[in-house]
Amino acid sequence: MATLFAYVDESGQDVKALFFVVSVLVVSSERDALTKELEQIEQESKKDNRKWHRADYRYRRDYIERVSNLDKLKNKIFFKKFPKLKKYMEFTATATADALRQRRPDRVVVYVDGLPKGQIPAFKRQLKPSLKKPTKVQGVRKEENNAFIRLVDAICGLVRDASEDNEWAKDMVRRLKRRGLITEL
Repeated sequence: MATLFAYVDESGQDVKALFFVVSVLVVSSERDALTKELEQIEQESKKDNRKWHRADYRYRRDYIERVSNLDKLKNKIFFKKFPKLKKYMEFTATATADALRQRRPDRVVVYVDGLPKGQIPAFKRQLKPSLKKPTKVQGVRKEENNAFIRLVDAICGLVRDASEDNEWAKDMVRRLKRRGLITEL
């Protein structure tokens, strides 16, 4: 039975945000090896286990540059932008379902950054009509962040930076798209 693991983060709930963005990483059996590589990239880039907005700009750039050379991530990272509306859970579930539909899993395990336990049933209900597969949803508490959550956090941050006319970020988003490392849904 093929199990897919999805790691999900979002950005844009803050008042200043012009849009809401969701980033989803979809992995399967390569998960353990990829974790080690991403953690090594974090250490080498000095980004360590910091979230995007807390990391120094130089370390963020080095991290993304290194990630852009990781061919194992091809066709595994997706993002979707939404208008600035307060349908955050619906948007997050929609983007997750859209990313997972790119594959044909038998079973799905979804890890959502910051999703409280009380909201898991509602999130699962939003996913179910789209996926029609056995699905487990789990929130990831901030202190339990892992390399995959930090990666999708970085993609959300990069997309936001690009939309705020950061030239380096705009170039990097184009480059990652060209290389097939990120796909806009």
